[in-house]
Amino acid sequence: MSIVEKIKLGQVDEVDLLEYITDNDISVAIAAAESPIATEPILDIAVHDNDKAVKMAALNNPNIGEASLKLLCMDADPEIANIANSKLEMKRK
Repeated sequence: MSIVEKIKLGQVDEVDLLEYITDNDISVAIAAAESPIATEPILDIAVHDNDKAVKMAALNNPNIGEASLKLLCMDADPEIANIANSKLEMKRK
C-alpha cells in the first residue's frame, strides 16, 4: 500500500502527516494537506509550500486556520489569493 493510500484511508497519525507534508513527492504532500486529521500547524506548513497544488489542498481543508488564510490572501497566485479571501470572509461571519 502506498503512502498516499495510507493517508487517504486514515491509517496515519499527526506525526506521520508532519513528515509527509514536506515530502518531495508532491502527491504525498497533497494527500497530507487534504487529510481530515491535518491540524492547523500542519496546514500552516503546507501553505508555505512552493507548489500551488499543495497550497490549494491546504486551502480546501476545513481545518485551515485564520492565520494561514491571511497568509494565502497575499499569495502571488491570484486564484489562491481570491479563494483565501472568500474563505476568510466566510470564517469571520
